[in-house]
Amino acid sequence: MGSWGTALYSDDLASDLRGDFRDMIGEGLAAEAALDRLMQEYAASFADADEAPVCWLAIAETAWKLGRPIARATGEALSVVESGADLLRWSDPRDRRKRAAVLEEVAETLRSPAPPPKRAPRRFRANNPWAVGEIIAYRLGSGNWTAFRVIGHHVDKGGRSAVCEPLAWTGSEPPRETQLRSVGLRPSVGGWKVTQFLLGEPRRRIDADRLVRTGILSNPLQAAGRYFVFVFPHVDRELREMFGLE
Repeated sequence: MGSWGTALYSDDLASDLRGDFRDMIGEGLAAEAALDRLMQEYAASFADADEAPVCWLAIAETAWKLGRPIARATGEALSVVESGADLLRWSDPRDRRKRAAVLEEVAETLRSPAPPPKRAPRRFRANNPWAVGEIIAYRLGSGNWTAFRVIGHHVDKGGRSAVCEPLAWTGSEPPRETQLRSVGLRPSVGGWKVTQFLLGEPRRRIDADRLVRTGILSNPLQAAGRYFVFVFPHVDRELREMFGLE
């Protein structure tokens, strides 16, 4: 578990629990059912003396803010505040005082009436269908075309995204197979040594229409590893800054 401050969500575990709880509510789960699932998925944290207080505080506060307070979680979170269990892991007196003030605010919130239930948006999950070795053409904002090759996929709670290597090719239209037979990698610029990127799934049709599956397959020149992360609508800027593409 990593903490970088005394705020409730300046903590990897608390932040993850908040996000997962919101996702489950967005998927239609009742608050109690979401809590039960989180207690299974984070069983090791709930069983840990240092991490269990964080779990209860994060879930109780998130549920309250969504207008779906859970009596069980609220009771556990208030017990954490009253017992001082969460403060045991803060060795610096100044941090302990700051954390205590944060917890008192959380307790005050949990003791007050919850707001009406709020909608929790469903998390967008990518489902990239491209095959490893597939060549994808991309139309830049300038109207020129470039190409990159799929070298792998990254899968996490956000779904399945393609990891690609940029090819040293540009043209006025999508490439033909003969144009790519001897094309190497496009190097990064500005001192960067990374020559691959994860491409976030486009959510807008205007962005998706700029990506063309060429039907060309070839062997990747590298394995997926250390890469940049490019997301729409900033892909053009990121390609320009990292690979000099215009």
